[in-house]
Amino acid sequence: MEATRKEMGSKLTAALVRQLTAQGYEAQVVEGASERPAQSAIDESKLPPTDAVLRVYLNEVGMFSARFSRDYVPRVNLSAYLVRGETEDSLYSETLYYGADATNEKASWSVPANSNHRWSSFNELVEHPQEVAQSYDHAVNALATRIVQNVRAQVSPSAVVVRSAGP
Repeated sequence: MEATRKEMGSKLTAALVRQLTAQGYEAQVVEGASERPAQSAIDESKLPPTDAVLRVYLNEVGMFSARFSRDYVPRVNLSAYLVRGETEDSLYSETLYYGADATNEKASWSVPANSNHRWSSFNELVEHPQEVAQSYDHAVNALATRIVQNVRAQVSPSAVVVRSAGP
């Protein structure tokens, strides 16, 4: 499961590029983020003023079981920021919650987990590593879709070129 967790960044980057492109944005991955994890992978001040950078940070990834529950559900929380490269003007900023921390409301930041991704005990959880990996893949795709929907609601595709810094 550790390998699955480590692959989430590259899977999320790919999902975001797919979703952005499908929504009419010009998106490309800028290689090299893994070399400078504490900073942006590119010198954003050198980008054309119309370009933007989508920064996404995975804040929490794991399985969660509430205090009085035996069920385990995925928890993937991330923060997303779309900034204009040259000026650092914020175009979009939000923290999104998938699974355990999501609510049933239709809030832009809340992404409920797939109802099939629930395990009734810790033993059941560790006995099904492929299903757990699939739950993370579903989380990545659902979060990428929601991020792009939220960006689209705030920023027209003709207004920016998005460059995603990724591994």
